[in-house]
Amino acid sequence: MFMSELRATELLQGKFGPGPESVIARAPGRVNLIGEHTDYNKGYVLPFAIDRYTEVAIRPRIDRKIHVYTAAVDETLSIELPLKSPKPQGRWSDYLVGILQEFSELGSFPHGFDAAIWGNVPLGAGLSSSASLEVAFAVALVRLYELEMDGLELVKLCQRAEGSFVGMPCGIMDQYTAYFGEAGQALLLDTRALEHEAVPLDLEGITLVVVDSGVRRALAGSGYAVRRRECEEATHWLAQRFPGRGIRALRDVDQKMLEMVRGEMPETLWKRARHVVEENARVLAMVKALERGDSEEVGRLLFSSHASLRDLFEVSIPEIDFLVDWGLEHGAMGARLVGGGFGGVTLHLVPVELKEKYIAEIKKAYWERFRIGAKVVEVRPGSGAKYERGPDHR
Repeated sequence: MFMSELRATELLQGKFGPGPESVIARAPGRVNLIGEHTDYNKGYVLPFAIDRYTEVAIRPRIDRKIHVYTAAVDETLSIELPLKSPKPQGRWSDYLVGILQEFSELGSFPHGFDAAIWGNVPLGAGLSSSASLEVAFAVALVRLYELEMDGLELVKLCQRAEGSFVGMPCGIMDQYTAYFGEAGQALLLDTRALEHEAVPLDLEGITLVVVDSGVRRALAGSGYAVRRRECEEATHWLAQRFPGRGIRALRDVDQKMLEMVRGEMPETLWKRARHVVEENARVLAMVKALERGDSEEVGRLLFSSHASLRDLFEVSIPEIDFLVDWGLEHGAMGARLVGGGFGGVTLHLVPVELKEKYIAEIKKAYWERFRIGAKVVEVRPGSGAKYERGPDHR
């Protein structure tokens, strides 16, 4: 139960007045411990849901109108059913309309609704605020309309909405973690099989700190889509070069193949492929390190992942590199860029006894270097999507 924590219900009443019983849904943001840009290459990832959430309170209307208020930007989306070939607007509401469009493909909505959204996942910072919103909204719709839909089907629907309507060709990791996350655990997710196993994320004496660079990027308009195309081109090139190996994604490539074509394969494509191949290996090595409770190896793998994202996948920026390098020099066990890149956040493994000093000094150093105020938050592995019935306020 999480009723006492909810603010979305208060917003719903404040914006739309008295009304019938509401459905309240919540879904978390996520941090990907390791396994960056491997999900859409059918590889392995090791994310965990965080203890920051998007909450949606929703209740039925008697007409066909839809009103959704979000506190994040203090705006209301107002549309009417049935949807009439909606077009993306490049705004927050695209995520909601995309979800509604996907649901409308499954059948018509019998009535409209009022809804309010509140959250504390930083927007555009690499903590997957968009997937948190999508999953919370989709769960709310499933419960409001009493639809039959299992978790994986819902996750796939949310991914389709972001890809087809929003225009962001994302992998499935973010939505999957927002739905299936487990408290105290990371998820070793095989993105080809769409199966996971829980891995305890409990490093003694270590705290997980996220540092928000304050540099925002809209992934759909950034180099993310370019990197995805480059990975597809690399896959096609390697499949032609090794026709008998059944290469359908970079998941199917190994280090030996890449060494055989070094100097022959276009350099940019080779670098992208090498990152993915080595990052998949790092994910599996990370699982073993966590099982041993080996904080030093966990940290080494994080720094190695960042170096690869910086040098081979080329998605880092000076602000992010500064935060990681500063961490390396000031006591972090490990640090790396988290998310699609080109801004966003870094994850730092910090000894508990250094936490307060570390946080204060990295904020100070970052301000002195870039004149940007970095937001720093400690995160813990949280649970995935939840829902419950709210009060009746008629």
